[in-house]
Amino acid sequence: MKNLMLAAVAAVAFADVSCGNKSSNTLRVGTETPYIPFEYVEAGEYKGFDMDLMRAVGREMGRPVEFQSAPFDSLVAGLNADKYDAVISCVTITEERKKQDDFSDPYYEAGQIVAVRANETAIKSKEDLKGRKIGGQANTTGLAEANKLGGQVTPYDDINLAFQGLINGQVDAVINDEPVSRRIARSNPAVKVVGEVFTAEQYGIAVKKGNSALLTEINKALKKIRDSGELDKLKEKWITNAK
Repeated sequence: MKNLMLAAVAAVAFADVSCGNKSSNTLRVGTETPYIPFEYVEAGEYKGFDMDLMRAVGREMGRPVEFQSAPFDSLVAGLNADKYDAVISCVTITEERKKQDDFSDPYYEAGQIVAVRANETAIKSKEDLKGRKIGGQANTTGLAEANKLGGQVTPYDDINLAFQGLINGQVDAVINDEPVSRRIARSNPAVKVVGEVFTAEQYGIAVKKGNSALLTEINKALKKIRDSGELDKLKEKWITNAK
């Protein structure tokens, strides 16, 4: 979903209480919260699919993990400035993005879907959005897809603002990652998802361009987590069986 941009925006950092004491061995990980069910902070603790996965990666590498939350557009700048060692934040791997950063092997397959107000009857799929007002999160693949649909597109700073705009009638639909949109719809009776997933995307963990040693370690850890079945269990916990 998300697109890493080079804009330098001030970051607000939170220490992950599960990390213990910081050391030179600590794996510093940038992310943007909230983006439920993948990343969010509750009672000072980082939770979600991405967060549990990154902790598992750190465990396999023998390194404690420290999460830092920041506006999405600042994450690549932080990565390039060595503020973070890695970024995990539902980042879709594309050829264009691989020019900026190196990416791990894919860890999740995702796609875009349409969300509308619960009382909407005319919009049943993306084909019905021509000439309509469409919202999405700025600098994301969701917004890029929205721009292809022939409507009036409004970018929002984060996805929660986009859905608030939908509920308030500022836009007629929101294009966003399917698991996140379904979670929002389940928790808010004013919203529903319609149609089918209409893109095929893969999320990866981003590291600074050229950091092949770290990338190799991360990929080895991901393989162990995948081969052991732990990755599937995390998907069941946070996506498939989540309420």
